[in-house]
Amino acid sequence: MPSPQHQALVDTLLNAAAPVDATLTEMRRNYDQILLPYHPVEGSAVVRQDVGGIDVDFITAPGAALDRCVVFIHGGGFVLGSTRAYHEFASRISAATGSRVALIDYRLAPEAVAPAARDDCITAYRALIDNGLDPARTSFIGDSAGGGLALLLAAQLAHSEIPTPTAVVALSPWIDVAVRADMPDEKETGDPMLTPDALRWFARTYLATAAGDGPEHNALHADLTGMPPTLIQTGTRDITHRDGVMFAERAKAAGVDVVLDVYPELIHDWHAYGPDMPEGQQALAAVGAFLAKHTAGESN
Repeated sequence: MPSPQHQALVDTLLNAAAPVDATLTEMRRNYDQILLPYHPVEGSAVVRQDVGGIDVDFITAPGAALDRCVVFIHGGGFVLGSTRAYHEFASRISAATGSRVALIDYRLAPEAVAPAARDDCITAYRALIDNGLDPARTSFIGDSAGGGLALLLAAQLAHSEIPTPTAVVALSPWIDVAVRADMPDEKETGDPMLTPDALRWFARTYLATAAGDGPEHNALHADLTGMPPTLIQTGTRDITHRDGVMFAERAKAAGVDVVLDVYPELIHDWHAYGPDMPEGQQALAAVGAFLAKHTAGESN
């Protein structure tokens, strides 16, 4: 049974429906305000740098290794979300994995439509490698839309001249940007975070004229052979749960070392909402164990 902290989050989200006439600026502010009250792990360092022309926030929790890096692609439907709002979540990922976190400030739609987010993440990752980061000590993590993008990037890099990271982790990934017609709605799942209509709006805003079922945008349709070891975490109350299940099935069929970690009754992206939720602590501990298994060498 979910914890009281998880239920409190559900109650808060159910009672905080956004106004239907909110402007984009208001939507972005409201999204960030959900995450900004949480503070980074005490003693964490936050440094913003230009990496290959892309702004990247490096977050390092106390004791994390500087030569081990998690490239973090944040959620928000490619339209919402700021790196500043994700500092706390990134600091917990840093603490759980013992790694420095590189939080990419990729461009958002509609100001920059697809493939801008993908291209920014590739540019930043390639620059990190060119500057001496060891791919064998580097992993990708993304939540929600960022989780789907992390999977897509790992699949595409496996067929490029750029080295793949050692592993990829997708937290409540939204993968199917085509938003298939049989996607369960919020009444079926009980997820207070998202609706199919909201996902379709995000997809239209991000994709513009691009096709949502193309392999260049949708990891469910990409060539998954050669992908690094992959962990997918999803809750059964998560509106994108089937995305994660379908991807895991296709990845396994393609020979990928994939782990599907299912959490009963948990909602979309529960990991992101502060340090006090036991389910978030459990999930990030599993992420840390997974990356420790697949990351080369000992931390320094």
